[in-house]
Amino acid sequence: MRNLAALTLALLVTGPALGQAPVISKVELQACGVYERTVERREDDARSASGKRTIVQDHRLVNETTRIPGRVGLHFGCQVVLQGAPADGLATFRAVLRLPPGARREELSGSQAYNIGEPGHVGYTFGSGDALAYGEWTLQIWVDERKLAEKTFVVGAD
Repeated sequence: MRNLAALTLALLVTGPALGQAPVISKVELQACGVYERTVERREDDARSASGKRTIVQDHRLVNETTRIPGRVGLHFGCQVVLQGAPADGLATFRAVLRLPPGARREELSGSQAYNIGEPGHVGYTFGSGDALAYGEWTLQIWVDERKLAEKTFVVGAD
């Protein structure tokens, strides 16, 4: 699935205080569902599963739900808030999207970074080249070898 705008870096972030390695103690997934957004540009990003990062503006939740209509161009996901220390430290995590049986891939994953305490976004946009796999799509947030959050969406026909 080439069009992995899913694991987007929707916010500009700044680095942690010098000498303090960030520690994430908890991850909250909030405002999960269907989003509308305006794509500003795409950039190369070697840490992303697609090799690209999408910079967006006017990103807004239009339907808080776990039932997602599987149609090209639709974007779904969750707001992510990392909790830990230092309060404004830049922390890296891995977002994993596990796909249902029968999908071309078992999972999509990519590394992202957000400031602790500031909301960010992780999600997925169905692309024109995607073979839509109906069923459970599970979004997970991992820090090192720890799964700290999970949300399951059910993707189906409109």
